[in-house]
Amino acid sequence: MLLFLSVFLGATGADAQTALDEGSFRLLIDGREVGRETFSIRRAGSGPDAVIIAQGRVSLDGGPAPEEVATKLEVSGAALRPTAYELAIRGQDSRRILGQVVGGRVSARIISPGGEALREYLASEGAVLVDETVAHHYYFLARRLDAAPLRLPLLVPRLSRQVSAQLSVTGVESVMVGDTRLEARHAVVESPGSPTRHFWVDRAGRVLRLEIPERNYVAERTAPPPG
Repeated sequence: MLLFLSVFLGATGADAQTALDEGSFRLLIDGREVGRETFSIRRAGSGPDAVIIAQGRVSLDGGPAPEEVATKLEVSGAALRPTAYELAIRGQDSRRILGQVVGGRVSARIISPGGEALREYLASEGAVLVDETVAHHYYFLARRLDAAPLRLPLLVPRLSRQVSAQLSVTGVESVMVGDTRLEARHAVVESPGSPTRHFWVDRAGRVLRLEIPERNYVAERTAPPPG
């Protein structure tokens, strides 16, 4: 499985990419470090032909249920519409999800030790795909903050469904990133069936911190964004 995760994360299928963000987060539950998230977000092309690929690995090895998750999300065009998503989970709930967005629908293939299943669900215009505890995915919600507060469709890949989410900005605050204090916008996303999530982004929309208070979960960036 480790070999699979390495191949999975290494395959981008795009050339001449521009780095939009990359780095790592320290993951904490109840104030105790339980793992790390490493990621990169890269763009190929420009304008309506642009494709952005966000990929990362979340390793939770200090909690009650060790888990390793590899993700790869592809969005395209000026509207950053999700076009493909891959998720590989190694741990108590091992599975692999392969999803494509075509014609306003998500078609997902779910592969687990128990077999294979197909799911299809709505993907409305303007939808954003976010895996709840994957901090770097909130980069794509940050692209909508200038229009906040607003409601928007949120694709939840692990649940194979779309929900209506409320996105708002509470203000500008200072956030410690490593040994550096940075100015950040504090945003909140709320959606049915999920806990409220708070995240902080810099002026370029790069995620600095994620908090899920209901779960005492925190992802804090280990160093300031490059550049």
